[in-house]
Amino acid sequence: MRFYFLILLVTLSGLEIYAQSTWQLRVMPQIAFGGRNTVERPNGEGTRIPLNNDFKRKSDALFSPRFELEWSYNRHHAIATVALLQDKFEGKANQDILYNNVLFNAGNNIEAVYRFNTYRLGYRYRIVENQDFNFEMGATILLRDAFISFEDEEKKTKFDNVGVAPLLSYYIEWKVLERLSLLSYGDAFAIKVGRAEDIFVGGKYRFSPLISGMLGYRLLEGGSDSDQVYTMAAFHYISLGIEVNF
Repeated sequence: MRFYFLILLVTLSGLEIYAQSTWQLRVMPQIAFGGRNTVERPNGEGTRIPLNNDFKRKSDALFSPRFELEWSYNRHHAIATVALLQDKFEGKANQDILYNNVLFNAGNNIEAVYRFNTYRLGYRYRIVENQDFNFEMGATILLRDAFISFEDEEKKTKFDNVGVAPLLSYYIEWKVLERLSLLSYGDAFAIKVGRAEDIFVGGKYRFSPLISGMLGYRLLEGGSDSDQVYTMAAFHYISLGIEVNF
């Protein structure tokens, strides 16, 4: 009897927490503009190639969608994020290129693809909460699904880079007007063999209690400097989105 009472108590407590919690879905059809993008594999043995200098980007503006689902209860916030990015380059190699132990001769037409998709699960705690200002800190686990490939008329090679990385996470919001907020949030971390920053700075306007619009600038920058691979890239975003509360 006590066991069933305990199950009932836990169930009711869970229902109460769920009833008091809120969800936010943010859909952000972003446009990214690529900056530097330098790669080498193996690091120290291959050819270090500044893709943005040696080749031409197939598209100056990249469609890079992002989706964020956030669950909030009191001061606790759990966030799941999907961010997709792919950058393509083409042109004639101005030198012999050794990448992933495959040699591409100077003068050959090369197509290179840089993909960096990430899937993240994070938690933030709201340290400061008042009518005009909110501040949160936490951590994020990032799963990257990335690759860099080179291809010419005769051969192709691809280096897949799938892995997990821990990041620090923050959120700052300043309510300047009843419906308008300035905010910045993101994930970042740096260690000896690499770093990553994904930072948004912009504003949010509340059209209604359920719908808000977001507009701002996002910086995605970082890479790896390990024995396996060297890659450093930067992307600058026009980040437009809509937030739905439910």
